Amino acid sequence: MKTADLIVALSNSAKPAPPWAMTGRLAAATAVGAAVAFAILVGWLGLRPMHDAALTPSFWMKGAYTLALSVAGLMWVGQLARPTGKLGVGPVIIMLVVSLMLMLGGLELARTPKIDITRAWLGDTWAVCPLRILALATPVYLGLALALRRLAPTRLVLAGAAAGLLAGAVGASVYGLYCQEWTAAFTATWYTLGIAASAAAGGLLGPHLLRW
Repeated sequence: MKTADLIVALSNSAKPAPPWAMTGRLAAATAVGAAVAFAILVGWLGLRPMHDAALTPSFWMKGAYTLALSVAGLMWVGQLARPTGKLGVGPVIIMLVVSLMLMLGGLELARTPKIDITRAWLGDTWAVCPLRILALATPVYLGLALALRRLAPTRLVLAGAAAGLLAGAVGASVYGLYCQEWTAAFTATWYTLGIAASAAAGGLLGPHLLRW
């Protein structure tokens, strides 16, 4: 059989990949990275008392925010993982989620007495929160980078930024298991800054780490 005939025979017998296969691979890489980030958190900072945390609205507020960004980030990465990747609806959802969080934080500060505004906005850990999120995002991003290299993305800067945002959102979710800051203003500012820094770093590294 000639090479051309073999190629035709193989292409005719090939079946389309299940629509969930790519997302499943990316989700698995994200889960592995999250597990590594969790192990790092436990050995580095420890966990806050989970029973007490579960009784506070702020714990669920932070978790809902970072989880929503994680889901939107996974959608965005899934779109850009294809050779003909498109932006899709991921960025729109991300902007809506962030805008809602910023609005919530702004309303909270508007109702806060002036003497307490700085405390509500900065908390006790504003200087280290974004850096910790970025550190915990690193293993998630590396896992996504390995998965993306096998999926042949072509828009490497955007794919890297999307993977960085997803990694940052997951890293922030993991960090929330330790963080005891409680205001929406703190979350809207410093969590968002950490996630944005992860997205920016992912975009810069994309052309180097995602090339296949």
